Amino acid sequence: MKREKWKTSPIWFWMGLAAVLVMLVPYLVLGEESIVVYHDQLDGEMIAYILQAEQLTGGGTGSGEAGGLARFMGGMSTTALTPPAPLFVLLFCTGQYFAAYVCMQMLGSLAGYLGMYLLGKEITGRSWVGMVTGVLFAYLPFLPVYGLTQYGIPLLIWCFYRIGKGKKVPVCVAYVLFYTMASSLVLAGFAVLGLSAVCFLGLSMAGRRASAAGSEADGGRGAGCRRLWLTWTGMLFFYILENRALLYQMFMGTEESQVSHKAEYALVAEPFLSGWINAFFKGGQHSEDYHMYILAAAVASLFLSVLCRKRLGEQRVCARIDTAGGENVLMRCRNLAMLLLLVNLALAMVAALWDSASGIVLRSHMEALKGFQLDRVLWVAPAFWYMILACLLGICAEMAEKLRKAAAVILSMTVLACIGMIGLTVLKESNLKPNLQKLLNPSYSSISYSDYYALGVMEQVREYLAQQTGQPISDYRVVSLGIDPAAAYYAGFYCLDGYSNNYSLEYKHAFRRAIAPELAKSDYLQAYYDDWGNRCYLVSAECPGYYTIEKGGFFFHNYDLDSEALWELGGRYLLSAAYIQNAEEQGLRLMREEPFETQESYYRIFVYEIAPDRE
Repeated sequence: MKREKWKTSPIWFWMGLAAVLVMLVPYLVLGEESIVVYHDQLDGEMIAYILQAEQLTGGGTGSGEAGGLARFMGGMSTTALTPPAPLFVLLFCTGQYFAAYVCMQMLGSLAGYLGMYLLGKEITGRSWVGMVTGVLFAYLPFLPVYGLTQYGIPLLIWCFYRIGKGKKVPVCVAYVLFYTMASSLVLAGFAVLGLSAVCFLGLSMAGRRASAAGSEADGGRGAGCRRLWLTWTGMLFFYILENRALLYQMFMGTEESQVSHKAEYALVAEPFLSGWINAFFKGGQHSEDYHMYILAAAVASLFLSVLCRKRLGEQRVCARIDTAGGENVLMRCRNLAMLLLLVNLALAMVAALWDSASGIVLRSHMEALKGFQLDRVLWVAPAFWYMILACLLGICAEMAEKLRKAAAVILSMTVLACIGMIGLTVLKESNLKPNLQKLLNPSYSSISYSDYYALGVMEQVREYLAQQTGQPISDYRVVSLGIDPAAAYYAGFYCLDGYSNNYSLEYKHAFRRAIAPELAKSDYLQAYYDDWGNRCYLVSAECPGYYTIEKGGFFFHNYDLDSEALWELGGRYLLSAAYIQNAEEQGLRLMREEPFETQESYYRIFVYEIAPDRE
């Protein structure tokens, strides 16, 4: 039987690795001027890493709950900000936050490439298949702040496979535990645990049937299942250990201060059928994989491979044998692709059911899990789609190699066209494209890392307040208007506002008093805060939905605020991205006529003292 020449395998691997490392070059050149996705990344998760790192290094001390986050929203419990990859908090302990971010991007992309490369090679026996699927997967625009939650799944699957086979067990077990500490239980870890448990259960049942039939392979299969279950138990143990505070709050917390603001989530049902279709064809939030082209290629490949099955059998196309299982590559690829398609269809169904009318009724009776996003099971789907792509490439290669007919040519052209479209789409949507544009055109108008965190401007504000008040920064609290509070957190301020998916309901109500006048002006803002409320921000009906106001001619004409409520929460200063015309009427005193800014800064910051009339 023909085997891939050993000399070509490393070449394909290193070519793919070089292609992945190219993604990191713009970050090294542009530094903090790099363009990164800020939604659900710079505004929340980065701050979670920074504040949790301060807990480890002794920073961020001050008033707040014992063992809590003193700088966050007046002093919240640590469960208000849970880093998605707890192990990567160590990267932020150095204080080099942008470097830590780039490291997470590098580790995620490399893990994604390596895992998909190994899986592609394992499935098809061809290194070039692993290289193609690995590079495409590594370039998917997953958010690096989620650590290995998504990027690390292919390598996790490969490690489970090797553990079951009894090969490289210590190394593979070490990676499984590393993945557990570098990923999120509530985002995708629960899905990984659930799917792997179902898979291992199926293997165990198959082993028992083989034992009953007197199969000689039962001993090895049983030992493999035991190794897999022991590894799975280790994963579960570490996930519980990492999330013990959050799990305790969810299932045991009963005091008013422990009730999450999620209790007031307004759940809106979606039609099941349309939700199922959207979940299957489009995927979930932050798990975009552009698999429509893969699906089109899968339909063509599976149809032609089944159609030509008899002809392929006559020509002994299935000559390449998997020595471990005696199964030919073509059949293995076809069966695996069909199985994974069904799995992704089932995952989409679960996500749709959770958000359907029946799911909403069920969740309304599950206080602890009311706000839980079970639709995150779709975060596992991208790994399966690109495994399907590897299978399709394997089918294409087998048919092109042995069946030199029009069908093979059509199939090859179809799959290659789909790969080309996937590659172009992934490159267009990847984190590489905007940074390449920034390198070619320095005036490229997208918010950079530096812009978002107001680097060079917030430092001016901090120094000015230190000079004017003579107080340490831990003695007062600030709020932001038209500037995401993340910028103030990044600069070291103690804030009252923030972005959290699990803070105190009691605090939500207290903060609402401050913004109630503006909420009353806008049905959109009122529903946004009352029915969801993860963004505990100062809002304005003059620019609803905008939390980053670029410097220019905009100013607040008639901004209403309950400054007394802010004062009672400890608020002393308001940092605004625009001039507030009626500030004095709202109990705000402009401390300096000239705003703080730099020539290149995105923001212009006005500093107001919160000084309500207390007579």
